[in-house]
Amino acid sequence: MVRGNGYHKEDLRGDLIKAGLAYVEKNGHVSLSVRTLAQTVGVSPGAPYHHFPDRRSLLLALAVEGFEQLMRRARVISESTETGGSKLTSLGMSFIEFTTTHPRLAELMYESELTTPEPDPKLQEFQSVGQKIIRGAIASELPKASADEVEIRAVAFWSAIYGFAALRRKQNIPFFAFDMKPDKVIQSVVSQAATIAASTT
Repeated sequence: MVRGNGYHKEDLRGDLIKAGLAYVEKNGHVSLSVRTLAQTVGVSPGAPYHHFPDRRSLLLALAVEGFEQLMRRARVISESTETGGSKLTSLGMSFIEFTTTHPRLAELMYESELTTPEPDPKLQEFQSVGQKIIRGAIASELPKASADEVEIRAVAFWSAIYGFAALRRKQNIPFFAFDMKPDKVIQSVVSQAATIAASTT
């Protein structure tokens, strides 16, 4: 809703984030600017700067929104009654689904100026939560495993899932000669990674 001279909206920050996510989904984050979003939302060029002082703060807000979506899914799975191995499979499939549906947002979240030379502290917090959820699923399946072993298994599982998702996003997987439907390949890869992570042998 526009107020007064048309430059102020009741939820300008929310409108900018919504427009920013739509822009990233369509064009990626590299060409996104605060001025572009101002034009899209229909406010003065300076209005967005009350919420986002620079381009990086805008990109960070968009990445945070992506992580919040991702973590909401992960928490639901984490709190479910599934066993550890099944829970890991669900977590892996949820991540693959997210990166398949939102490939350009995932790139902003994991492979952008927000993560170089190291992830922004806000993004590190989300990644820590995600790793904790993975560790919890593994520990519930392997109650006698040491903390170090659980940690190694969690890193191995995450590496497999993220690596597979990245290969798919960059369209490298189609070069493999699978005689299976893509959905079957995804399910099989994720299930194998989960089985190995939660295996007692």
